[in-house]
Amino acid sequence: MLKIVPLEVTPLGQNARILVSTESRKAVVVDPGGDVPVILKQLEKLDARCEEIWLTHSHFDHCGGVAQLKAATGARLKAHKAESVMRNHVEQIVEMYGLPREGMKNCPEPDEYIDEGDDLRLDSWSFQILYTPGHSPGHVCFYQKDEGILIAGDTLFNLSIGRTDLPGGDYATLFRSLEEKILVLPDATQVLPGHGPDTNIGFEKKNNPFLLERAAR
Repeated sequence: MLKIVPLEVTPLGQNARILVSTESRKAVVVDPGGDVPVILKQLEKLDARCEEIWLTHSHFDHCGGVAQLKAATGARLKAHKAESVMRNHVEQIVEMYGLPREGMKNCPEPDEYIDEGDDLRLDSWSFQILYTPGHSPGHVCFYQKDEGILIAGDTLFNLSIGRTDLPGGDYATLFRSLEEKILVLPDATQVLPGHGPDTNIGFEKKNNPFLLERAAR
């Protein structure tokens, strides 16, 4: 069985997620932005071994805990190649925002770069990589078709969308990603966003004010 455990980390309330195969106890941690002791404690509670770290993107609140988690577990990091500048400046950006520096460090470069059409695996579960820039230049989502799950990062939220006013963000690009990669998925697809509560594609099509405004143009 595939088990997904969310953990809200960092002062920005980022949803890190632990994916666990209950048969082998192998685990993947998605977007460990910080609070690594909390993540490690949950892994221990689950009796799970973190073998890989996947990043939807490399804003500091999504990748600030990678260095510490890699050091503790030896996990391999997988992320898009376009965001090395973000990974190299986590500490500088955290300081600029006045946030605690001890929990978020510069992120190492990935052991493996990932891109559109690649598949990541956790035992028998295959996650398709969807390249979804707009919120950031190297943003990706992880889609598990059989379970009907999309780990959406900061592209689509419950009744909102990713912001595009940060360096590398672009509104038109984000909506192209939403329309071509995300909203074409089945309505029942469960959306696990990087912040806030989970949602699904059908609900957002009917209720998300940003999507409705765009559709009315």
